[in-house]
Amino acid sequence: MRALFLMCCLSGLAGCSVILPSTPHSTTPERSCAPLHPTRFQPQIEEPAADAQPELSLSAQSLEVARVMNVVPLLTRLTALERAGETHSMAFLELQQSLTDRLLLTLFEISSLTAELVCERDRADQVADRMDEIDASVVKRLTLASIVIGGVAAVVSGGLGLAGAASDASDAAALAGGVVSAVFGGTALFAGSKQHFSHERNLLGELWENPEQSRALSPAIWCFLQGHRTDEARNTREEIMQAWRQQGRLGAPGSAGEQARIALIFGPGGTYTSTDLRARASMLETFEAHIQLLSEELESFLREMIQRRIQGEPQERPLS
Repeated sequence: MRALFLMCCLSGLAGCSVILPSTPHSTTPERSCAPLHPTRFQPQIEEPAADAQPELSLSAQSLEVARVMNVVPLLTRLTALERAGETHSMAFLELQQSLTDRLLLTLFEISSLTAELVCERDRADQVADRMDEIDASVVKRLTLASIVIGGVAAVVSGGLGLAGAASDASDAAALAGGVVSAVFGGTALFAGSKQHFSHERNLLGELWENPEQSRALSPAIWCFLQGHRTDEARNTREEIMQAWRQQGRLGAPGSAGEQARIALIFGPGGTYTSTDLRARASMLETFEAHIQLLSEELESFLREMIQRRIQGEPQERPLS
């Protein structure tokens, strides 16, 4: 009886955590998420002379967007030509085209990063969904086994009692059935699978490590993350991390669980639970939402530039 009890306990403990075999979604971080040619560069524009820099008549938000795109020198030269009345010159048109090119490049960089974030989020969700399905199947089987064994033990114990057999045999059958049923039922409560999940190109890790120059993000995106969108002391990158903590994605502050999750999520990969994968997917979604805010600011910048151009155009005189 003791041997049966020990065997059941050990089997229950072993069934609490199962390492699942890897799948293409979990072992191929690039899969189709990362860009094929992640060339990151920032075109340089010649700075005008300090004494020739006119004041830019733009809002503080538009000036910040211009700084993100690195077009402040370009806007300075455009403003100088506008005030000189050379809005139809070839130099002015070339500068306008350069500004448009830079705006389009930034928009494409936002789209590219958003696509990668969505792809990585879906990849984590797909692996987590598979793990949840396997866990649900295991729990169902363990619960069914617990019910069947408990019922069989009750039938055997009752049958022995009705047959007038020794009470020790009846008690032993009831005890064995109860122990086995409890082991399977308890195992069902703590059953959970794990799986290795790789992300060597880790956008979340790039944000967490905060290098001087990003290896995965474009200079414009990185400049946006280091800038301040509001009057608060935190920049956009710090706002994202604050949102992660408020959502509880990293665990209790200062706990061992937080340190383990930081090493797991911000590293090259490791053994994940379904909960860890859901947390990673949620963090990617928060990152994506903040990146999308740059698109809104680019729209406001473009509207302000169009309005500025309309106001600067000479009005046609009505016919007498």
